[in-house]
Amino acid sequence: MSSNAQQEIWGIDTEWGYSDGRIGQESAFEPVVLCAVGLHSGERHSFWRRTRRLREFFAEHTSDLFVAHYSTAEMEYLLRRRIPVPTHWFDTYSAFRRMSNRPNSLDAGLSFALHQQRLPRWAPAEKKELRDRIVSLKFDFDSPADREQITDYCFSDCDGTLALYQRLRDPIDPQLMAVWVEYLKAVARMELRGIPVDWETYSKIDRSRHSIREELAAGVNSIHPVFVDAALSRKALIGWAKSNGIVWPVRSDPRTGKRLQSIDDDTLKSLETLRPFIAQVRQVNKTLKHLSKRSLAIDSQTSRHHFSTSLFRSVTGRNQPRGFIFSAPKWMRFLIVPESPDHVLVYVDYVAQEIGIAAALSGDRALAETYSATDCHMEFAIRADAAPSGATKHSHPTERKAYKTVNLGVLYGQTAFGIAPQLGISQAAAQSLLDEHHRLFPDFWRWTERTVQAAFDRGHIATPCGWRSRVPYGSNPRTWQNFPIQSTGGDIMRLTVIYLDRQNVRLLAPIHDGFLLSCRKEQLPDLNAAIDYAFSTAVDQVLPGFTLRWETTVFDQGRFEDEDGRPVWNDVNKLLETYT
Repeated sequence: MSSNAQQEIWGIDTEWGYSDGRIGQESAFEPVVLCAVGLHSGERHSFWRRTRRLREFFAEHTSDLFVAHYSTAEMEYLLRRRIPVPTHWFDTYSAFRRMSNRPNSLDAGLSFALHQQRLPRWAPAEKKELRDRIVSLKFDFDSPADREQITDYCFSDCDGTLALYQRLRDPIDPQLMAVWVEYLKAVARMELRGIPVDWETYSKIDRSRHSIREELAAGVNSIHPVFVDAALSRKALIGWAKSNGIVWPVRSDPRTGKRLQSIDDDTLKSLETLRPFIAQVRQVNKTLKHLSKRSLAIDSQTSRHHFSTSLFRSVTGRNQPRGFIFSAPKWMRFLIVPESPDHVLVYVDYVAQEIGIAAALSGDRALAETYSATDCHMEFAIRADAAPSGATKHSHPTERKAYKTVNLGVLYGQTAFGIAPQLGISQAAAQSLLDEHHRLFPDFWRWTERTVQAAFDRGHIATPCGWRSRVPYGSNPRTWQNFPIQSTGGDIMRLTVIYLDRQNVRLLAPIHDGFLLSCRKEQLPDLNAAIDYAFSTAVDQVLPGFTLRWETTVFDQGRFEDEDGRPVWNDVNKLLETYT
């Protein structure tokens, strides 16, 4: 123990693997080593496998600061060992992401961060080779040479993290880091919790995935042949669209700059409301790709799905989860089941959050009043005299769809050129819809113009809660038009997670502006109270005086449900019946 233990700063790094070849399955977790290096004392400690000395070390240093790069990994290592997570942390990953954040520059791994700061580091290829050996436990625990190599590698990451910390600590507001650390701790607990799934059905799907891919593609082709050898044919799909009077949008390829008619998922998503066939093609196409690569990690012994939240991974600070069931085809969400017969799944999401945030940030009273209506998209249509007072999405679905598309599209800087093909209307008609938005919500548009101009003038942009990005000269103005809304949504999401976690709510996953929760059936009233507190407190902290709404759905029929994914889920189940 150092002579100045109360003020010590420890750089820590952990290494672990998985037994029996079950890589990524939590029940196969095997601790390898945790290394710690004292910044002031120079002390170096390595704690191998399940030694009790690790618990003693953290008990002795409860007041110290622990520094790690993407520290949820170290937090999860301790949680797996049933060791209390220390109070004080500095996460160099999130600090570096904030400092270096700008479009097309999102890499923030330790090696990359050290390289950017011109600090010593291991060669990436050499590091990956050793890391692969550790993860698969392909080394000898009793070999002095193997232990020395792994310890040197682990200590090098500790040294690198401390060096990076000294470069990043001053620019980061300690209060901002304290909030992020609370969020990281909550995410660590959530990721280890996992999402319970129907393992039996998933196993059947996995065993039959090749047949399912062929049958689903054949089902779509029976309507119109657009899949060739389980791959979506651009020529065939655009040919179908042309024959049905659908104008396919033309976009610039980000790599070549050439103008082309893309059939990527974003394009299909933007058009899927035009015809049910496009929605079907999109979901089947995602399914074919997903079933070809087994991208979900599900523990065969616990029937739980584990994923990486991938924090702060986007320019706006939003998460970009990897291997996530909610990023898979929507029908796969039906695989999510309660934790036990005594539990229920609960999904809570903010209602039209982005429009509410836009109203709050812009101070546009008319937009705020529109948001406060029962259905803000229908209210926009009513205010534009496109629908009568009292109209609903059931009585006027076409009008609502048009005004919803504009309501959301303007937040991303969408023009008539982009809106027209989504609605299947002329550019002139799309421009008329945009003109109505300008007429009804002028304060929003003035705020938008000021925000984008100020971002370019300053060379950076930030939210009131501290997430920021550099604004390079020549970058796309639409990025900065949308940045305040998405980044503020990210701020609200992080605080909501923190306040849910503080109340011991069993959070299973955040999904953009929604949250999947679990509780025992008799705890539902308490959960609802906890949700109201967490959501209202988070919103009031980020948007003082403004009220966002949220909706709660309880799934008491035995599994999660998603109406958009139901047709393919039903098809898959019918196919499974024929295979058994």
